Formats: sequence, C-alpha cells, structure tokens
Amino acid sequence: MANFRAPTSFLPPLSVLSTHTTASVQDALQDLKDLYFPAAPLSPKRTWSINAVPALKQDISDTVHVPRPKRTGRLKHIDGVPDSGYASEEDEAELDGDLESEVEGLDVDVLRSDELERNFAIKWLTGLIKRSDMWMHALDSAAEQEEHIRLSVIEEASNLLARFSGDDEQQEDDTLTRQFRFPFGTGGKVITIELNDAPLTPTDHTSVGLQSWASAIIFAERICADPTRYMSAPQGAAPLRILELGAGTGLLSIAAARLLDRMGVNATIVATDYHSAVLHNLLQNVQTNNVSVQIESLDWSRPPPLEPYDVILAADVVYHPEHAKWIKDCVEKALQKGGVFWLIIAMRSTGRHEGLWETVDDVFPDGGCGFLRIEGCGGEMKLAVVQKEDVGRREGIGRADEVGYMLFEIRWVPCR
Repeated sequence: MANFRAPTSFLPPLSVLSTHTTASVQDALQDLKDLYFPAAPLSPKRTWSINAVPALKQDISDTVHVPRPKRTGRLKHIDGVPDSGYASEEDEAELDGDLESEVEGLDVDVLRSDELERNFAIKWLTGLIKRSDMWMHALDSAAEQEEHIRLSVIEEASNLLARFSGDDEQQEDDTLTRQFRFPFGTGGKVITIELNDAPLTPTDHTSVGLQSWASAIIFAERICADPTRYMSAPQGAAPLRILELGAGTGLLSIAAARLLDRMGVNATIVATDYHSAVLHNLLQNVQTNNVSVQIESLDWSRPPPLEPYDVILAADVVYHPEHAKWIKDCVEKALQKGGVFWLIIAMRSTGRHEGLWETVDDVFPDGGCGFLRIEGCGGEMKLAVVQKEDVGRREGIGRADEVGYMLFEIRWVPCR
C-alpha cells in the first residue's frame, strides 16, 4: 500500500524554484496525481469511523506529549482583515514551505478530503505555472533536451490543475461522513455521533467550520468520559443552558445533547456559527443525529445582547489575534455568574497560526488563585483562567502542525 503524504510536506518551495531539478518537480506532480487522481476510481461518499474507546483506556494525563520547538518570534500571523479560518487568501509564506508537515498514519480518504491540503496543492500548481519562465531560464543555454522536458512538465502541471478544476465541479457530492464513538462515563454505553464533513465553499475561504477539527474530537471525548465535570447542572429545577461558539459541524453540542439526554438532565443547547454554509451543514448534522439543539447565527465582532448560560463551549476558534478579544466580549455578555467557559485551542508550531493560543492568555488573566489583583477594580467580577491543561496529541488525529492542545477553564472571579 502506498504511503501517501500531505502536499504541505512534499511540494518543493516555489521561492527557490530555479534550484529544483526537473526530476524533483516531476516527482511532486506524480505524488499529487497518485494522491488525488489514482488509477482506480474513488467512491464519492466515504465513511471514516473514529473509535475513541481504546484511547480512553489510558488517562488523559498519560497521553504522549510532543515537545514543542522553541519559537524565535511571537506570532507569524499576517495582520489585516481578521480571518476566521485556516484556509485564507494566498500567502507566499505557505507556498514557500513555511508549513513543514509530515502526516503519518492518517487515513488516505481523510487526507484526500482535507480541503486545506487540497487548496495548498492547487495554489502550488498555480504558482508553478506562473513561475515557469523563471524555471526555464535557469537552464544552461546548451540544455535543449532538458528544456523540452521542462516544457512538458509545465504542460503536465497545467493539465493537473485543470483536473482539479473539473473535480471541483463534483465537490458538492464529495462529502465525508465521519462516525465518532465515545465511551460514556466509566464503563457506560458508547455514545455514537455521525457527522458530515462538507467541502469548503469556493466562494467563502473562511468557512472552516465545515470540517471537524481534532481539538473538538478530543474535547468531546473528555466531556463524554466525565460529563459531571464539564456539564455541571445548576441548582434548582431550571434547565442547564449551554452555548457553543463557533460550533462548526456541531460535534460538541451534539455530544452534550446525547449525554445529557442519557443522564436525564433537562437542558437547552444552542450551537452558533457565522457562515451560512456552516450553519446549513450544522443543521443537517443535528437532524441526522436526532438531537435537541438550537442553531443560531452569531457574529463575534458585533455580538447582540445574549441570554445567560451556565456552560459555554468552544473548540479551535482562534485564527486571528482579534478573535480572542471578540470571544471574550461574547462570553462577558453570555456567561452568568457561577458559570464556566471551556475553551480548547490547537497549539500550532508553524505557519500563520503559530502561537495564537497565547492570545487567550493575553485576553483572559490568570485567576488560578481564586481572585485577581487589579488596583481600583472595586471588587468587580472579571473573567479569568482558573485552570489550563496541556493536552497531548493523539495518534492519527489532527494536522501535522498541531503539536498539542491547550484546554482553558475560564470563570468569573473577584478582583481585589
């Protein structure tokens, strides 16, 4: 069986295209064809089952942690219009190999359906064709035969790009159904969730909520394993109120609905996102799983008055330095005193999103001692991080640039 790799790991950087041999570019094109256009036709609909049961035979604290390399800079994020997603407009840093990834043990169908990798491949092909003159001029004037070979390589790249374009016309049907199985409590019956990971829309490059990300998978697993910790019910007869920010495919909300129903807890669950395509896919997933989850649109940058919630959930929602600030504004409006905000963020070691998890610490102060020392605050209640945990990677889950996940527990604490 072929060992497929992610395009971000093997496509040669275009900034030094003139130094690449003809053979290296030919190999890259062949690898792309083998990955995306194999000889045997692919079924248009695929199912990937994630069985979380074996993983939970070990405690979360026993998870293998991947050492994070030292970073010389604070952030590599490009300033400009805040981008709510991973897939953004063309970035030379990415095409120049800034994303060094090596996806090992990832299901090939999952790799093929990863729109971020696919878009990277398309951008690389486009860049190669644009820079073809530079590559041709790098040849010695006497290398006439090599020049003909390179011309054929550029033609092959153009044909491959055209195949991507033609294949995009079929993307509406090229969906991936993913089944998740999480153990409920200690020795309880497994909770099964089925989600549709839809292709990213070609007109909205920020709609990353169409995909289920590793941080949500890991956090959903933890919630199902220990629901009383993360879903503490309020006192009295009032139903538990749960809000999810940036719900995406709805994994956290659907998992919460399933487990609370099994526990017999009366709950109101509201899943929010912003992009219309994401909300449509979210609605489909809620209906597929037959759970009681309300779906609403929410713009973090201009949040309306929100009703109070006991629990707020968010997974991998910070893709720009402004996002943590916006999320704090939403939580301040929505989290009632005594409530809890659970936030899990992927810690990325390379690329434009390197170090963005640290913006959460910049926005939410440390309240681990139970109070904040702020002069002149007059005893007000402020949102603060009361606990955070570095959660290690899981084999076969997550992108190559994700070295781990940081789980934040954020509550209202008094300041002195």
